[in-house]
Amino acid sequence: MRTQYLVLAILAVLCANGTVRAADVAAGPAETESDPASAGADTPADAPATAPNETKQPARLESITVTAQRREEDPQKIPVAVAVVSGDALERVNATDISNLTAIVPSVSFSAGNELRNNSIRVRGVGTDVFSTGVEASVSTVVDGVVLQRPGSAFSDLGDIERVEVLRGPQGTLFGKNSSAGVINVVTRAPDFDRQGGEMSATIAQDNEYRVNGSASGPLSDTVAYRFAGFYRTQDGNVTNRANGDTVNDQEAYGFRGKLAWKPGESPLEVLFSADYSKLDARCCALPLTVASNNPRAVPTGTPVGPGNDEVNNDVDPFVHQKNYGASITADWTFGDYTLTSITAYRRFENVSDVDLDNTPGRFIRQNFNIESSTTRTQELRLTSPTGGVLDYVLGAYWFDGSAYNFLDRRGLNIGAVGTINPDGSIVPLVPGDDAILTGNSVVDTRNVSAFGQANWHLSDALTLTGGLRHLWENQRLRFVRPVAGYFNGSNQAPTNPAFGPVVGNYDDSATIGKASVTYRFAPKVTGYVSYSTGYKSEGLAATLGLSAAQFARLPAPAETSKLVEAGLKTQFFDNRLLLNVTGFRTRFDDYQAQTFNSAAGLVVLTSAGGVAVDGVEVEFTIYPFDYFSLTGGATFLDARFIDVPNGPCYTGQTAAQGCAPATPGGPAVQNLDGKPFVNAPDRRYVLSGRYQAPLSGDVDGYVQADLRWQSDVVFDISQNPNLRQGSYGVADLSFGLDFSGGQYEVGLFVKNLFDKQYAAGMMAVGTAGGANAYAQQIPRDFRRYAGVTFRARF
Repeated sequence: MRTQYLVLAILAVLCANGTVRAADVAAGPAETESDPASAGADTPADAPATAPNETKQPARLESITVTAQRREEDPQKIPVAVAVVSGDALERVNATDISNLTAIVPSVSFSAGNELRNNSIRVRGVGTDVFSTGVEASVSTVVDGVVLQRPGSAFSDLGDIERVEVLRGPQGTLFGKNSSAGVINVVTRAPDFDRQGGEMSATIAQDNEYRVNGSASGPLSDTVAYRFAGFYRTQDGNVTNRANGDTVNDQEAYGFRGKLAWKPGESPLEVLFSADYSKLDARCCALPLTVASNNPRAVPTGTPVGPGNDEVNNDVDPFVHQKNYGASITADWTFGDYTLTSITAYRRFENVSDVDLDNTPGRFIRQNFNIESSTTRTQELRLTSPTGGVLDYVLGAYWFDGSAYNFLDRRGLNIGAVGTINPDGSIVPLVPGDDAILTGNSVVDTRNVSAFGQANWHLSDALTLTGGLRHLWENQRLRFVRPVAGYFNGSNQAPTNPAFGPVVGNYDDSATIGKASVTYRFAPKVTGYVSYSTGYKSEGLAATLGLSAAQFARLPAPAETSKLVEAGLKTQFFDNRLLLNVTGFRTRFDDYQAQTFNSAAGLVVLTSAGGVAVDGVEVEFTIYPFDYFSLTGGATFLDARFIDVPNGPCYTGQTAAQGCAPATPGGPAVQNLDGKPFVNAPDRRYVLSGRYQAPLSGDVDGYVQADLRWQSDVVFDISQNPNLRQGSYGVADLSFGLDFSGGQYEVGLFVKNLFDKQYAAGMMAVGTAGGANAYAQQIPRDFRRYAGVTFRARF
């Protein structure tokens, strides 16, 4: 706790010294690619906000730059489907991590896992929902040029953000590794050489939610500038545990980021040192039942059951402790009009957790203790040529060295081995001493080396050809041991998971991926493009506790690859008061890496789900129809389905009449998944944000903002289990407040989930292994309507 209080003390000192200030609050919509007006790329983060008398000028889109192609460019002129979300836009929707991008970007969706480390982000309906540390994410998260290896490490708090770029489709040609579906590129604010300044925000909301964010920046000398940012937040849970009356899903987190920039005089060298640390403690994650068990041995929970349920009755309180920290050195050396960039980075992620795996008050499984950690070291060298000629290019080399460790210790009984359940929830086994122990650990070491390049050939002022390639070499090494047999299939039977190992597997792979595009500028503000690109994700390793000798012999799962054909039109009209972008795409994934649930063993199994086809259209717009008012929105239309999956897994209870039958006589039951909907990929998703900000009197502005999002129904499991289906839903948020002194101070009220619409962020099978056949949901922070107040200040 002393560290948390230290964060608050530092922020208080910064305020007292007049160096803390709030984020820019100039009028404008919640930014996406269709709203570059307020992203702030052309305005220093510490510049004063627009004064009230200046807001009377007609509102127009302003130019910004992105680094989607590893150099600063106008997103309206490049052959990349990219949505740009500014730090201001994130603040306006009270975002805490990248999962909140779903409120702004229609092509982004989110899947909540049974633990925080298993959460995943999805782009155009595709992401990774695999628990194994031997499988990486299809959507890569990059922070200030550094790739984050584990999916769970990507959900640290967002603070002091300049912008977030959402790059749709495979981006592996220029971005690190494992981006077969897209990239979330996070750019934090840089040190300011021009002036001392800062910002602070404080939020109080229902459920005892308290958040404080602050930053300070300025020059230390003519050649050195700093930036320091910190945050602290805490909140009660939104799920009640009937066993003890406590709330679950509560969180407490804090963190720092420090940057030091050095520009030594007239030297062509610029160096940026960066370090960050964050810690999260939570009682997470609770899984309220939506479908109760039909097994007579299962212990009744006594809670409501259904999509509106936000109660559990668990004898074990879950917990998670996470640490996420790292450091990097970025050096830019300019010689002539060329720039050589070096990014050297180290990162560490740690997760210690336990959950009530049987999800009942009965003590079937007393412990499911897990330790996961990952360490990465990366080095990137990149040469950027000058622009303005016939040819410009980016060349580079990348080195990645990572190690992911996982330990699991599970203790308890299978539901089929139960003799008697005592009133206090304790279990008497059929055979005395028949206590299941399932324990093991794995280490996955990964080394990736690649060379890449991309060039633009400008045939005329209007026509540009682009081509790029990356060739990579990768080695993965799996070490696994399960020293004790696991009896999770009932008493007096052979172990479901016999002792196995230690074993070592060594796997090498190489691949070449690339991109080609044609871009044509029809008019100064109208650009069209057609592109073809390919993506790659590492071979998958089943580094889970249920790994068997037969599964080990079949490793690795094939690398996940993708092919994308895309066409886009980017336009601005009416003196930059309307922006309209339309993108059409057709993507094919081969050997998509997924997992299925083995209900008998109570474990997940890594599988190659075959092919996935994703076709769609995206529409994004921003319009300033009249002074003081902006409207930003977008829609994503998807047709995401499985292809070439004739032997997919069946769901529990699926009959032959429902399509589940052995593919061969005496073989396991399977179903044909060809043409079936892909996991958590809504056919339609819409977002709309309207903001009205106008002078009230003197230097006081008033504003009101409404944010809407809606999506069609989705299924959360490969097997198409009808018990794991979320119906269509829409969520509305509302905020309003006052802006003082041209944006120096702001106070606002907000309401999340205004119409109190319940929905699930994830669904899964739960209960004791061996046939509990229960289903539960992971509920989001805004499962119930809640309200709060935010104060921001800038100095």
